[in-house]
Amino acid sequence: SFYVRPGQTVALLGASGSGKTTLVNLLPRFYDYTEGRILLDGVELTRYPRRYLRSQMAFVEQEPFLFSRTIRENIAYGVDREVSEEEIIEAAKAAAIHDSIMRFPEGYDTLVGERGVTLSGGQKQRIAIARAILRDPRILILDDATSSVDAETEEIIQQALFRLMEGRTSFIIAHRFQTVMHADLILVLDHGRIAQMGSHEELIQQPGFYRNIYELQSKIDDALVAEAV
Repeated sequence: SFYVRPGQTVALLGASGSGKTTLVNLLPRFYDYTEGRILLDGVELTRYPRRYLRSQMAFVEQEPFLFSRTIRENIAYGVDREVSEEEIIEAAKAAAIHDSIMRFPEGYDTLVGERGVTLSGGQKQRIAIARAILRDPRILILDDATSSVDAETEEIIQQALFRLMEGRTSFIIAHRFQTVMHADLILVLDHGRIAQMGSHEELIQQPGFYRNIYELQSKIDDALVAEAV
């Protein structure tokens, strides 16, 4: 079991099938648990209506879904109030996508999808981040949000994510350590159970999955630096 304080960042690590996605899918009640308990503000999660829970959360997924509508409409999607043009632009700037949008002849009126422009994976993810910023959620769920982009785009997205996560309770499924290392709590999952739990500093001192992956990633990074030189 584990406890998350408001505003903390929780990173989830583990092999494929370890339960990372299952855990975050329980939070908005995409399906309900049959064992154990999940409490939100001291109240059993299943006592909250699904609609309410999902209104308090925002998701940035590995492959964000965009509608065949304008960029403006895609950013504002899911916000249950009227939003101004200024708010949309500010959200796009915070997500580091505004400049890319303005390069299109139609700007925020650009249509995306089959009848419009084709966006890169990084552009789609930044639009999803802008959408999340505009929703101003209490809880943020990031599912491997930078795994399909190049290193330069990843850095841009990481900075946008740090701005989005500030002051919000965040759950991150990730395979890279740049975000994980800054998490308040790291959970290493194995077949649906917590195998390791702690901060980055604590876990690298313990034998196990986390230290093994960290050392492997460090060797890869060192090799890439040496190759570049």
